[in-house]
Amino acid sequence: MATVASRTHSPGTDIFATRHGAFVVRSDLGCFLQTLDFRSGQDIKVWELHPACRGGDHYVGDPSGSAVYLLRGDAFFKVVDLSSEPPTSALPLHPNCQGGDHYAFCEDRFFVFFLTRSVVLSVADLATGSSAKEISLEPGFADGLYYYGSDAAHLACFRMDAENGLCGHLWSTAGRKEVFSVHPDVLSFLPGGLAVLYGPSFGVWECVKLMSNVTDLPMPSSQDITRKVGYSKSAFSPKFSISGSLDPESLTISLLQAQFLLPAAYGGIGLQTEQEEWEEVAEEEEPLRVILQSRQKLYWWQYCLGLGKEPVLFCRSLKVTRSSSPPTHVPLPLADS
Repeated sequence: MATVASRTHSPGTDIFATRHGAFVVRSDLGCFLQTLDFRSGQDIKVWELHPACRGGDHYVGDPSGSAVYLLRGDAFFKVVDLSSEPPTSALPLHPNCQGGDHYAFCEDRFFVFFLTRSVVLSVADLATGSSAKEISLEPGFADGLYYYGSDAAHLACFRMDAENGLCGHLWSTAGRKEVFSVHPDVLSFLPGGLAVLYGPSFGVWECVKLMSNVTDLPMPSSQDITRKVGYSKSAFSPKFSISGSLDPESLTISLLQAQFLLPAAYGGIGLQTEQEEWEEVAEEEEPLRVILQSRQKLYWWQYCLGLGKEPVLFCRSLKVTRSSSPPTHVPLPLADS
């Protein structure tokens, strides 16, 4: 089963909540999603991420206020809007607060998750490390993909459930626990989410033309080959309201390109597709003129990518074989290692 890529395996991706809603940051795509809450997926909007707010290691929201803390390296900024330029001055992270796997804000305190030790450090201030308390992370919450402060009293994490898919898990220091399903439109915005919804990526050679000579003599043949080129817009249509210079089509293409780029563990295929024709799929005809030898068959193949069972991207690559077995060569560049 495909799974959502964790924050560790998708740098620049994070989730958080403020009093303005719940957010998913996709720094790699240069945008972020805002919704009323992850459960309902109401009032989803996608905003452009300010260039100076890209490349953050962690994004931490105050669920009771408007502040967002952008952590980068051993320093952090306090911002109120990720679509605007952040302040130029940064505060240093206290040494005890550096190197966390995840960060969250809840109960007017910061929580730094060190998953390898199953320890959570709670501090009043990231810069001073004051009022530090160390608590053990329950084993059931040690395999979260993303951690955040859900509200003033609850920490939360996203985890993959074998039966229910991506779920949110809330808990409090008082011991209260709750589980909820993450809305599909939110899921589709997360790295690997499209494969969880629609099925893992695939790449396949499809036979688009068979030419054969059933005689005992060489025979010239002139035929047209019809093939599709581009991507199928009808396959996926996220229900996002777009703001700023973004547009829905560009966002959909970016999400698909990022999905195909992921490794197989996250439902990707590890291929770069930016150089392909990302226009609405259209049919093209190409004339073929060959001399078929006696009893010869020629198979013409086209490479395409898809999700689940649905073809999405019809590539320009064509290959001809004398066998009915498809080519084994992958015509697209591999993802950077």
